[in-house]
Amino acid sequence: MDGTPRISDRINEDLAGILSCWQDSMEGLDDEARARMAAGMEKLVVAFVAFLQSPETVDTFSRGGASRALVTGIAETQHEVGRDAVGVIEDYMVLRRCIWRSVEEGVDLSEIHGGEASRFFVKLMQASDWATETGLEAFDAIVRREMEQALGRAAATDLVTGLPDRDQLNRLLLPQAVASNERFSVAVFDVADFTETVAAGRVKRARRVLRRLAEAVQESAPEGSVHARFGDDEVCVILPGEGSEGAYRVAERVLDLLANDPGDFEVDAGVAEYPVHGASPGALMAETLKALKMAKRVGGSGIVVAR
Repeated sequence: MDGTPRISDRINEDLAGILSCWQDSMEGLDDEARARMAAGMEKLVVAFVAFLQSPETVDTFSRGGASRALVTGIAETQHEVGRDAVGVIEDYMVLRRCIWRSVEEGVDLSEIHGGEASRFFVKLMQASDWATETGLEAFDAIVRREMEQALGRAAATDLVTGLPDRDQLNRLLLPQAVASNERFSVAVFDVADFTETVAAGRVKRARRVLRRLAEAVQESAPEGSVHARFGDDEVCVILPGEGSEGAYRVAERVLDLLANDPGDFEVDAGVAEYPVHGASPGALMAETLKALKMAKRVGGSGIVVAR
């Protein structure tokens, strides 16, 4: 008697029970996380049934890369819901146990030819081991990638203000804003006499002033704004959905905040709007800096909008 179809039929018929068994065994996951994980595990069980019914080995059953892509997708979800490497192993061990329990309860293995029963057991173990190993590799790659990205962000963060630095602004933030094809504006704030302060040996004051400016800009800009340090004595803000009028109002709020600051320092601001004043990051910032230069000439914490 060919027992394999009976085993695969049982797994298909009891798919909901297998998933319920898996979810009930998962500790430390909330209901939403369990549901997200179960969706991936359901696809994995379906793939296992296809593997069980095929004459292929675990090394040749790739489905054109779909099997690895499925496990990689599950690893992404495992990472998102907060699983660690031990949790990844546990997820696959529990699934294997639930499949075995379902077959044991639903199929009389004593009536199946011993070779067929052992074929199911071997394929279950091989598939489980492959999924666990592949899942761990994918999970490790995700964690490593996230760590590298975090290190990259840290390296591109200005140590004085805690904001992205000028390189990140020019290379990523401004191009991303332009690529959105939406209206936005830019304001650059410059601390007056910053270079002279540093040259006079008052480095601590210069840093304190720049940090205070960064705080004032972040306090004054609406939610969703993007901030960065632009130069030695400058802080930049990108204001999505805001025209130059909105950026001017933000600049006014910044100057009002700093006017009451006991640090007693002046700040000038240049404002430009995309795409009115420049259709590329370079052109837009060139116009912003022209406006800032004019504001610095005027002096006295001035705000100038690009023409």
